[in-house]
Amino acid sequence: MNSTGTANSPTQLLHGDNPFRVNPDADLLHGVPIDVPGWSETMFFHIWSPAQEVGVFIHCGRWPDDPDLWWAQVIAMLPDGRLLVDRSWGRAPDDRGPATGNLRVTCVEPLRAWRLTFDGAGEKTDLGRMATGASGAGPARAFAFDIDIEAAAPVWDMHGALGIHDLSWAALHHTQGFRAVGSLRAGAESWDIQGVAARDHSSGPRDVGRLGGLHFFVVVFPDTGRVANGLVNWRVDGTVDHRVFTVFGPAGAETGGDVHCTGLDDFRTHEPRQISLRMTTEDGPFELEGERLHGYTLTFLAPNENINGVARDTEHDALVITQSTVRVTAPDGDVGYGVFERDYRPSQLPSPEER
Repeated sequence: MNSTGTANSPTQLLHGDNPFRVNPDADLLHGVPIDVPGWSETMFFHIWSPAQEVGVFIHCGRWPDDPDLWWAQVIAMLPDGRLLVDRSWGRAPDDRGPATGNLRVTCVEPLRAWRLTFDGAGEKTDLGRMATGASGAGPARAFAFDIDIEAAAPVWDMHGALGIHDLSWAALHHTQGFRAVGSLRAGAESWDIQGVAARDHSSGPRDVGRLGGLHFFVVVFPDTGRVANGLVNWRVDGTVDHRVFTVFGPAGAETGGDVHCTGLDDFRTHEPRQISLRMTTEDGPFELEGERLHGYTLTFLAPNENINGVARDTEHDALVITQSTVRVTAPDGDVGYGVFERDYRPSQLPSPEER
């Protein structure tokens, strides 16, 4: 398959419970090479409980100057658009997953199950305030969670299986959809978590100064177990490097190169909030129509530093990351929930057209 993806790209159907032949050891922490400049390793988790309208975001990675030191961005998404935002640091006790003083990520069973625990506090904020500067050190509120996630679909391997090896932000990239159960507490409030989750795991040289932007989504359909993944990646000059998607369903894992997503008008509001994720499968168009439910905004500084909030005064035209929890509906009426990430440099906006 052509890794750049075009409207005429054929699709490929793979079968089995590990269709991309992912080595289970790849889920564990990777050994740090001593001779690869800019090498990095990161993990991402996004959990959403539809009935309770709450969720959790985790993004953690190795600190470039000390790869055994992990940083973690942890955000609680609470009802009515409220956010609690934390940034913490620590060292992992083993290879089962990252850890900081507040956070522990544990691979319970490679390719299948993870446990996520947090006990700390976060700045009380919302989307509007996150757009005005860095977040995470203001007046805070205690929060904690204990969440188990179990695979709803196999691991999606963007590199070994799909032939994509030249991204500026990773040499290996895995993504997976899950079902989630657990609990979330914020101050005197508490919620049972019963919903969906997404994770990714990347490693390799990382320099986001060469990245113009990207669209990325993982959507899990709890009633059917269907999972849709997609990526559109472009350079600083706007040239699209890659388009790729995989839909996991009863027939197998169908991968193609024709995927387009709603663009971004304003990082401060995540507009437009009505979104489309359009893919072309062997059977024809597979279009997910949806809406934004919640979200948060981050900044990615070159070559590789992650900030909560929008830190525009730190680097000229820094890459702004908007991550939205979304609810989508498939053509057959199946309803899914997940994360839709739209990353743009402010000089590119407004850009609401599809990419």
